[in-house]
Amino acid sequence: MKISTAEAGQQQGQTEARSGTINVCNPPVNLMFPLLTKTFPANSDELASLLNDSIGRVFSAARSPVSVTAKAYPQLKKIHITLDGAELRQNPPKPPAPKGKGKPAFVVDELGINAAGLSLGPASADLRLTAHGVHLHQAKDAAGEIILLLQRAADGQIEISAAKDQIERGIAALAKHEAGKHGVAIEDVKLSVQPRGTRSVDAEVQLKARKLFFSTVIRIAAKLDLDDELNASLTGLHCAGEGAIGSLACGFLKPHLEKLDGQTFPLMALPLGEIRLRDVRLTAADKLTVTAEFGA
Repeated sequence: MKISTAEAGQQQGQTEARSGTINVCNPPVNLMFPLLTKTFPANSDELASLLNDSIGRVFSAARSPVSVTAKAYPQLKKIHITLDGAELRQNPPKPPAPKGKGKPAFVVDELGINAAGLSLGPASADLRLTAHGVHLHQAKDAAGEIILLLQRAADGQIEISAAKDQIERGIAALAKHEAGKHGVAIEDVKLSVQPRGTRSVDAEVQLKARKLFFSTVIRIAAKLDLDDELNASLTGLHCAGEGAIGSLACGFLKPHLEKLDGQTFPLMALPLGEIRLRDVRLTAADKLTVTAEFGA
């Protein structure tokens, strides 16, 4: 399974904690299961082993996270994937593109994915997905290797959340990385969010910036909107700062903000199939939480 892997042409946004950059271009969830083999697994143990190897290419500290319980193979009772505390690798492989039409592979009574404290560079997030009556189809990539795709499900729920302090931590890493190039130190970051409807929030980030003996507060405002397919859009990005330091900081941040303004970032990538999301919601409290349901 691939989670938050790089898409073609988006290598620039790869996660790199040491440099303070975060992958904001790619979805946290990509529901494809590359098996890295041309041969269909003979039993549930082999399937679990192949999935573990695939996940290990994307995450470090993820030891045998997959559990598969057979029913009457290839009918399966459960597939559970646990990624608590796992860390996204700095250069994860990009997901293969399915070639041609898929065909039925597995029927799974219950599919579960849990990832608490999933490390995405300097910040972390939580992911929970449950689904019942799942049909997985198999397709081939350009190399002829098998990819499992989530074709349909009787019912399913997904929740992606990040605590405000984790979001602040990620913003701080980005800001410090850029500000440091100009001799400006970022000493504090505070995020405030105001809900606007069921899928939108207005956000403001306050950053305390210092250069030598002088300091000021910079404010960055933005609007975040979520659509039916869990695509998040950032608009209205604006930077305001007082005095020479504020003008300097907003000056070097402006090109980055302009690049982000109007961009859409997928939070979840579903393979082509019969899956359609519904009841998509974005809530803001101590955490920013995205929830959605899917299924027949």
